[in-house]
Amino acid sequence: MNKPRHNFSSFDETVPVLVVGGSLVGLSSSLFLARQGIKPLVVERHPGTAIHPRVSSLTARTMEIFRSAGIEEEIRREEPPFPQEFGVMFVESLAGQVFDNLMEDMSAYFTDASPVEGNGIAQDLLEPVLRAQAEQAGADLRYSTELIEFEADEDGISALIRDRISGETRRVRAKYMVGADGSKSGTRTQLGIGQHGEGTLCHLISVIFDAEIHRLFRSQSAHMCFFANDTASGSLVLYPGTFRRPHIYRLDVIYDPEEETIDDYPEERCIALVRAAIGIPDIPVTIKKVLTWEMAARIADRFQQGRIFLVGDSARVQPPSGGLGGNTGIAEAQNLAWKLAAVLRGEAGQNLLATYDAERRPIADYTVEQVVMLSQQREHEGSDGITVNPLHINMGYRYQDGAIVPERGGQKLPFVQSPELWTGQPGTRAAHIVLERDGQNISALDLFGSRFVLLVGPDGQNWLEAAQHVKDALHLPMDMYQIGGHKGDFSNPGNDFLDAYGITSTGIIIVRPDGYIGWRKTVAGENKEEMEQVLTHALSTILFR
Repeated sequence: MNKPRHNFSSFDETVPVLVVGGSLVGLSSSLFLARQGIKPLVVERHPGTAIHPRVSSLTARTMEIFRSAGIEEEIRREEPPFPQEFGVMFVESLAGQVFDNLMEDMSAYFTDASPVEGNGIAQDLLEPVLRAQAEQAGADLRYSTELIEFEADEDGISALIRDRISGETRRVRAKYMVGADGSKSGTRTQLGIGQHGEGTLCHLISVIFDAEIHRLFRSQSAHMCFFANDTASGSLVLYPGTFRRPHIYRLDVIYDPEEETIDDYPEERCIALVRAAIGIPDIPVTIKKVLTWEMAARIADRFQQGRIFLVGDSARVQPPSGGLGGNTGIAEAQNLAWKLAAVLRGEAGQNLLATYDAERRPIADYTVEQVVMLSQQREHEGSDGITVNPLHINMGYRYQDGAIVPERGGQKLPFVQSPELWTGQPGTRAAHIVLERDGQNISALDLFGSRFVLLVGPDGQNWLEAAQHVKDALHLPMDMYQIGGHKGDFSNPGNDFLDAYGITSTGIIIVRPDGYIGWRKTVAGENKEEMEQVLTHALSTILFR
């Protein structure tokens, strides 16, 4: 690692967490931290939130995460759910023959395993929502501000930041740093962290344009189209929000940077390509922007180095197929945020933070591998033979090691499967079931999101009494609920709680703040003292106390 030239002998300000990068995942990180009572400093070199729509479809699981952060309704106000019948079509042109539907399975966005539906909000509409909510929760977001250099030691990070408008520099001391600075991450580069994966897959020209083609997309029931004809081949993307704002779309075509540059795509050529993709030779087209980008598959060799962590594209990049890039980054941010908060509040030991890499890097490896496969299958085979399931990738994985108490035989469980098949195993997402109180139905998922939650069966009263003593002894904020029974906090109309969580009526489950199972005991202990010891050991193991 290059040694900074700056002498960090004093500091202008001290913060708990410095987040480098204020785009989608950096903003999500700041929101999740602030919701946990940790007020981060976020530096973003650009003057504001995203100005280009990009495609940022949010899966049902990601909307669950934002629901737990209290912003689902704000997102819905900006962009209602997209039609469930829409897909990804393979066509001659947008107005031409339809060859195939490459995404008939929309279960990652619409599934009975979740109480919420996915959302097709574009990044330029989503980021202002995240910004406003993060600032309201106490995050300090500084745009037009860049990280110049940093130095890490055993106790924290010393950083020099600069206001790009005034030129003023400030020396910042942070206990932890989160690198959310994109695929060309300067944080990752300075740390000397390598990458693995297939690398560059192709280079593309993106043409962002305005045209009256929303009716064509609707008639094809398409979110996007892959097209191939005698003139051109590539993809057409409908930017979410198009139906209620100017008609903005994106055309992607592959190019060879050794043979061409962006200068070889003047306006007249771009218009011709767009018209070939649409299939209407004389349709009016206005070119807004022409960009280049690299489709790649790369994963950082480690997501943590000391007190510095990588999230989002800093940690891994992948093809856009399946729309899982931003969704995976948001899950990484949620996983890291509750752990940083627990350590900073003194509720957990420092070693809890090592579980971020242990849990999330295997998921990144698997996700990138699967998305590359999906991209290749769509390109070469159409939908025939596709075995990649975005729902399983995004919601059905299991943390094999980390902030959990494993069960005997757990190593024989699958790594990924349909979320409905999990039944409360440690390391898996807590199941959505319908609960009722005072005549109102809610999802079990609405109980999770800010602190540890303890759920017991209808005959689990002894666990609640033991847990109250443990909670007081450990000084750990924790919510406790009895499901079912005459004195239960919630009734369970479907009578599916015990099966969904794999316990008996006297059993207990610990759910982490991110909605993942940390530990369970299928039956009650012999006495209250034993139950207190078992529960103390479980929580101490999860929190590395």
